[in-house]
Amino acid sequence: MDAAPAGSLPPPRTRPRHRRAEIARNAGELFSVRGFHAVRMDDIAEASGITARALYRHYDNKQALLAHVVREDQQHVIDVITELGAKPTGADDVEARLVALTAAALDSRRLSLLWQREARHLAVDDFRLVRRRTRWIAEQLEELVVRATRGDLAPETADIRSWVTVSIISGPGFYDSALPHPRLTQELAEASQRVIAAPAAVAPDGPVYEAGREPNARREQLLHVAAREFRAKGFAGVSIDDIGAGLGIVGPALYRYFDTKADILVAAVGRFHEWLALEADRAMRTPCPDEEVLGLLVEGYVRVAREATDLLAVWLTERLYLPDAARERIDRIQADYVAEWQRWLSVARPDLPDALAATLVKTAKTAVDDCVRIPHLRRYPVLTAELTRAARAVLGLPVA
Repeated sequence: MDAAPAGSLPPPRTRPRHRRAEIARNAGELFSVRGFHAVRMDDIAEASGITARALYRHYDNKQALLAHVVREDQQHVIDVITELGAKPTGADDVEARLVALTAAALDSRRLSLLWQREARHLAVDDFRLVRRRTRWIAEQLEELVVRATRGDLAPETADIRSWVTVSIISGPGFYDSALPHPRLTQELAEASQRVIAAPAAVAPDGPVYEAGREPNARREQLLHVAAREFRAKGFAGVSIDDIGAGLGIVGPALYRYFDTKADILVAAVGRFHEWLALEADRAMRTPCPDEEVLGLLVEGYVRVAREATDLLAVWLTERLYLPDAARERIDRIQADYVAEWQRWLSVARPDLPDALAATLVKTAKTAVDDCVRIPHLRRYPVLTAELTRAARAVLGLPVA
């Protein structure tokens, strides 16, 4: 090939045909890894190989980018559900439907993570739209897979199991799995089937009340208010004054108990893991066959998740804002806790490969994490029992 004449200009760069989609893909990856607040438009532009000025030709702002990413990932799942819904329904097709739905969810793996962690940063109209579409997905799963298999379930139980199924198939956005994609798809679909097929839980006798009493200790009050504020607005969206206002005190008075806002976050996340450690210790000390220890760990986890939902939510959504040293420490604690589940799952099911055991443990915990934070499910008296049964079913433990 002849060399270009000396002094000639390089050929102009052509704009990729799918530049907008490429920008959205890069933005979605950055939001997933760093969190919405930590990502700048300049970061997205750099990842896309363009200038920030060029980026604004495609998207008005970061909110618009987040909305586009979440809607596009949702649409992929919606398209698959719509296609399945157009076919005749029957119990014999449930496994195939679950495999197709799980595969679609895995193709949009970041959707659940971005929706649960970052959706509060969406504009109001975008948030409402995405929430409506999320509810529609759960409703369709109830009809296509839950009701198609278990027409005998009470409405509350069917509703819970549809949301558990949503969590199972979308959960890998929150964790890594060593299983190959086809194997992961099949295992998650089978876990969903076990949950749907499990015997229904019986609601406790009489109404369930929450006392709503508040501690007198100011530090405990601050932790409660801060956890609620962090969960609602995000760590970056809450000031010391906001936390103080929740108790009717001047923000600087908080410094008698915590040096910084980050210290409050560390204390809240640490408290959650301390309670998990207490429940794990309780399981270790309870007289029972070794095969039943994991069931006790499951019961303890559901109990803490139900009673300390704000702390759980803060751990799940605000982990990126922990100081580096604290995050590394808490991550090790969490890894040890997950390993404890896996240890006792291996005792209960000794033939289970390690990679599959690790995936099932993370899937079961994620299902509890997701469903316990859905407001309308919390009103069901049967929720605690159903989540315990669902986690056991995911893990392949007996469900009486």
